[in-house]
Amino acid sequence: MSRLAATIKKLNKSFEVGDSMIQILHDINIDIRMGELTMLVGPSGCGKTTLISIISGILSPTSGEIHLIGNALSKMNDQSKVLFRRTHIGFIFQQYNLLPALTAAENAAMPLLAAGMSLQDATAKARVILDSIGMVGQTEKLPRQLSGGQQQRVAIARALVHNPELIVCDEPTAALDAKTGHAVMEILRGIANDQNRAVLIVTHDNRIYHFADRILEMSDGRIIGSHKPEEFVHKE
Repeated sequence: MSRLAATIKKLNKSFEVGDSMIQILHDINIDIRMGELTMLVGPSGCGKTTLISIISGILSPTSGEIHLIGNALSKMNDQSKVLFRRTHIGFIFQQYNLLPALTAAENAAMPLLAAGMSLQDATAKARVILDSIGMVGQTEKLPRQLSGGQQQRVAIARALVHNPELIVCDEPTAALDAKTGHAVMEILRGIANDQNRAVLIVTHDNRIYHFADRILEMSDGRIIGSHKPEEFVHKE
């Protein structure tokens, strides 16, 4: 059986709104496995972003347990969570969030620079990763000189450069055309299946469901199903 990157048990999350408590997540129980690409799907407002924020240690649950890479997040203070994220989690977003004055290699190296690695060593490591995902000859270009797909590859390299076990992606293909989105998904699937990492993707993009190993379906703050992609596409 695959090693677990994340285990979530009986997780609930409520927010105070005026004089009321609004419950966003209800009794969530899921595992995220190493070596798998897991997609989290559901309508807008169903709680997907809140759930991945809790899995990433950005938000705290109201109740329940969450273990990441064998570590109980509830036992960590805020500073420990920040350090844990820097070491064990990589993030990829719909917006590439690249610094316009930095080259592709410098942008991809940012997590290493933040951890104190020298610019020379950090960019050298970033170039190796960029080259491995189809960016040969592009590493010294600025973001404005790159296509959308190339910028997303830089964002992927930035998420990988510190060698995290868990990659969390929020709508990574939403701003891309079908061909470019499929190329990005081939990379992400390889990261999961070939590099034995856990990749968790929040998406509304039904063009990419077939890349998943498993699809978790959410509705109204609850997990209502776990599907193989071919089953879910047929269900849709």
